[in-house]
Amino acid sequence: MPDLVIRNAVHDRTGQRVDVGITGGVIDAVAPDGVGPGRREIDAAGALVSPALIESHFHLENALLWDGAINHSGTLEEAIRLYAAIKRDLTPDDILRRAALALRAALANGVLWMRNHVDIDRVAGLHILEAILPVRERFRDLIDIQVIAFPQHGMARDPEVVDLMWRAMEMGADLVGGMPHGERDMDDAARQIEIAFEIARHYDADIDMHIDETDDPYWHSLEILAEQTIAHGYQGRVTAGHCCAMAAWDDAMAARIIDKVKAADLHVITNAPINLHLEGRGDPQPVRRGIARVKELLEAGVNVTCGQDDLQNMFYPYGRMDPLEVALITAHAAHLAAPGEIQAAFDMPRYHAARMLRLERYGVEVGASANLVLIDAASPVEALRRQPPRRAVIREGRVLAETTQCVEIDPSVDRILS
Repeated sequence: MPDLVIRNAVHDRTGQRVDVGITGGVIDAVAPDGVGPGRREIDAAGALVSPALIESHFHLENALLWDGAINHSGTLEEAIRLYAAIKRDLTPDDILRRAALALRAALANGVLWMRNHVDIDRVAGLHILEAILPVRERFRDLIDIQVIAFPQHGMARDPEVVDLMWRAMEMGADLVGGMPHGERDMDDAARQIEIAFEIARHYDADIDMHIDETDDPYWHSLEILAEQTIAHGYQGRVTAGHCCAMAAWDDAMAARIIDKVKAADLHVITNAPINLHLEGRGDPQPVRRGIARVKELLEAGVNVTCGQDDLQNMFYPYGRMDPLEVALITAHAAHLAAPGEIQAAFDMPRYHAARMLRLERYGVEVGASANLVLIDAASPVEALRRQPPRRAVIREGRVLAETTQCVEIDPSVDRILS
């Protein structure tokens, strides 16, 4: 007898009505003609059964830092200054409290994996990392958090920060981060990328960098990252987040670099909500969208995913920790409207992100891990359009969260609406 049976679900890939049987945390049946009784059963009532969602790019330690840190200009530069002024004084208890609120919201929305960037610099030192590592351990049974050591203020000309990055990896950071456009010039950006590869290769760690998060077309560190990825044989293990300068490049430059990104098998994360909010602040009309060239990247066969990045703080005042909301905003900003493009947007925080994380046994199929979410929708376009509740969130066969809701309309009103 299965431990759990999901009945009357719509398979996220085939659109078929299926029952899903789960035993020992693994899917052992996906059957259009039904499965036998389970120890526990959930009636999906036509909801999509999908592998659980992935938050590809986030900053837990500054989530919900809204009060007293208002960004009046709305620019990235002011946000960085505001955060630099307070991050030294953040306490482990405060970081844990706010991180728990963000993770609770993410979990309710079906997120079971997250990549989190932690500032490593002269201001923060290692004390934010020291606070985040216990958060990762505390929530390990609920959500997998990959910690990225992130030198926000550069390291090419700062041996102290380089040393901090090595120490961060020794302490338990999972990935090597970076922000090459935070350096003085492209030469220093190239040096930062070289240092990142040196550290990553030593620890056999993947790389995930903030890349060209600027309106200035001068910056094209994405090109160097792609070239170095190929040179080091790191194809498939390197991720570029933001990539906003692509919106300012001319088409010939963009085409040249996208070809290199594809050859390097880079993963690209677009952070459309925050970059639509922060970029283009100095533009007269028409204002650039300030996001990666998502449609061109997809057409070239590049693996593109999307990330929330920030939650109600000095960088971004909004957010709900819902990857479907981020995917919907991405679809709007990148003009993704054809059926295949809608499917791609829906897959960004799912299969595309799973490829970036190199997850195994991800999906709704026999033998896959039973990390699932029931989305109260019948199709990808409905899931994105309606942003429906997650009827159930399941980790390795264990139901972590369920959403119930009931909207009652007066019968006289219902007659008119019908």
